[in-house]
Amino acid sequence: MYVSKLIMVNNGILLGQKPIIQRFQTLGGVTMDQGAIIDRVFIALKWNGFYQTSRTAVLLLSLANLGLTAVSVVFIGKAVDHKCRQLQSFNITIQDVSYDIASNSSSLPFEISYTQCSVDVRNGSDLIFTSICRDGYEYNVSMTSSFVAEWDLVCNEESFSDFSQTVLVLGEMFGSLFLTRFADRYGRKVSFIATSLVFLAANMTCAVSPNFIFYLVFRFITGLSVATCYQLSYILMIEMMPTAHRALPEKLCSFLWSISLLCVCLVAYLTKELSWHYTQLCLSLFAIYVIFLWWITDESIRWLCAVKRYKEVEDLVKKIARINQVDPQEALDILKTNLLSPSQIYSVESDYKNQDVLINPAMNDAHSSHPDKKLSVFIKNTNLLKLTVFSSYTWFVDSLVYDGLLLISPNLNDDFYLGFLLGVVTELPATLSFCLLINRIGRKKCTVLFHILAGIFILVSTLILNTPLYDMIPGQYWICLVLALLGRLSVTAGFSTTLTYVSELFPTSVRNTGMGFASVALYLGSTIAPYSRTITRHVPWAPNVVFGIMYLTVTLAILFLPETCGHELAQTVNDMDQEMQKRNQ
Repeated sequence: MYVSKLIMVNNGILLGQKPIIQRFQTLGGVTMDQGAIIDRVFIALKWNGFYQTSRTAVLLLSLANLGLTAVSVVFIGKAVDHKCRQLQSFNITIQDVSYDIASNSSSLPFEISYTQCSVDVRNGSDLIFTSICRDGYEYNVSMTSSFVAEWDLVCNEESFSDFSQTVLVLGEMFGSLFLTRFADRYGRKVSFIATSLVFLAANMTCAVSPNFIFYLVFRFITGLSVATCYQLSYILMIEMMPTAHRALPEKLCSFLWSISLLCVCLVAYLTKELSWHYTQLCLSLFAIYVIFLWWITDESIRWLCAVKRYKEVEDLVKKIARINQVDPQEALDILKTNLLSPSQIYSVESDYKNQDVLINPAMNDAHSSHPDKKLSVFIKNTNLLKLTVFSSYTWFVDSLVYDGLLLISPNLNDDFYLGFLLGVVTELPATLSFCLLINRIGRKKCTVLFHILAGIFILVSTLILNTPLYDMIPGQYWICLVLALLGRLSVTAGFSTTLTYVSELFPTSVRNTGMGFASVALYLGSTIAPYSRTITRHVPWAPNVVFGIMYLTVTLAILFLPETCGHELAQTVNDMDQEMQKRNQ
């Protein structure tokens, strides 16, 4: 499950772009299934050899960087106990008489108290004067333990810490929706390395931010670059795999995401006595390997074939064969016989720079007038409108609840770090549950099951924790903790299910547009989720109650959607209408 996660890649589909296999099948006038031909090349080169294994390991590190960045604010921007700094001089006027109650408090009948956000003056039990913290704040920890303390992001400005996470998500959204397109024109490798270097530089710069505005600017650049380099690394991974094994990277990412969150907790714990600047620097140094990417990554063979750079294809095939210790001749014969002619391999490379290499202009012209290509079809077609609304709502709720629970997970225990650790360890069994059930009971039943369980567990644990009879319940802490963890597990598994489910609901002809609408809702949920931290500090039960109710309402929306497991995906809107009509009979 991915964020902020993220960046949506499911079943080979990237938001806002055509499915990779489909795009390659329509390039350069090739009438054969180019994707299938390249699959045969990878199989001949030993698709699971040392080359693929080592490159996949390097590319997966981008997901680790995404996890380290996504939740770092939990530790470097954590709330700290504080109160108004004691005043050296505090003059107030009562009945035209001026008193300096700070320096002469012992001789005056007034009592001065310093609270978190105000200085109060009382005469007995009566509050006669109140003021803001005029001389700043005192913290019970070092002022550099959190940027909240260093920049006084408390009281009226306490939500600014959450806003920094919103800025990160906005950067991720901008990067994943727009910057990845440069990879279609200039190549995967160059774009991936460039954004990885930008990420390293921006993330390290955040560690030396002199003020909050400076931090926000580079936080946005960090989000922009980390989302882009992760998405490009995922593209490189799936374009390196035969179609039959393309789900493997997604499964690896699911488990690595959990491991990356555990790494954040470990680094934060080991540096808890140091400044937040050092914690941020340590997290950013995880990406130091990117300076060597040029020598340990290669261009995508599929992209090279798409832009007709056949000489580079041949060289790369020979390199892979050498590393995997196989004979390259079979793979080269497949390319020459089915895709390339001898003259093409050694010809001057085509001028691909002035065209969109992944979208054939002729194909655009041929389909631009197709009724499915018009945005109005999402309003005029009742079934498609229903799919879009319910899918968008589901993604909005799932991203809001998942990110919200992730950010407030330290509240699971009095120990800040143990609380976060407990919340994260549920990610692993949740991923395992998703993998075991998604194909056995179907997408729809799986989604409904996990959302009902999550809603019930979250609401019951919150109810027990806040009931007046809480102290009378034996083992109350452990009951609430187990219920909360089961709720968190169900949320993670439910989110993973809907990511797959929604990608299969839309017809192929409008799938990318439909998922684009849903992705907007997803990012909207992720931008709102950080504020659950601030709400929890004032009304501890509110976020969980809202999350539980919203998760239960998703089950009602899912009931109106069709099952996709075991069914052929609809190609057109008309196919979708016919299929839904059959199921309703």
